[in-house]
Amino acid sequence: RHNNQHRPSSSSTAQGRRGSAVRDVYLGGAVNSQWREQLAIPALKKSGLTYYNPAVCSSRRLIPIEASAMDNSRVLLFALLADSRCMADMCEAAYLIGLGCNVVLCLQKLPPDARIAGEALSTQAIKDYNRGRCYLSDYANREGVPVFDELSEALQCVIDKSKSNK
Repeated sequence: RHNNQHRPSSSSTAQGRRGSAVRDVYLGGAVNSQWREQLAIPALKKSGLTYYNPAVCSSRRLIPIEASAMDNSRVLLFALLADSRCMADMCEAAYLIGLGCNVVLCLQKLPPDARIAGEALSTQAIKDYNRGRCYLSDYANREGVPVFDELSEALQCVIDKSKSNK
């Protein structure tokens, strides 16, 4: 199993692998919406949990910092929402599931009339993105990873897992 599943209890200032602070939750997934700021962060704060928000700044030079943050988070939440393509996030989530990480998924299919960043997606593109989500969901289910349609349910699962891992 990957390192993030077997962490001893520690505060947000404890140091984990690669010198990064140990946190309860890594907030991975869609970056084109406000789900972190509006839902996830308030819920985690209310529960007294620490988190890493990779959406604060996106730069290729931060990739090692994000990798370290994932290594040092007890639970990895990936929110693949209906308003984002999330291709890289799907690949990343599948990779981390394969490593045996403690992952929770929120998977939402794209609607038939999906528009992302103002672009109307073709019917074929929507089918392809949704097929990728189905494959990831099937894989996650086989590996015992919780998969939810609703972000609120995924967040509650993350909170419960984080509190039981402390």
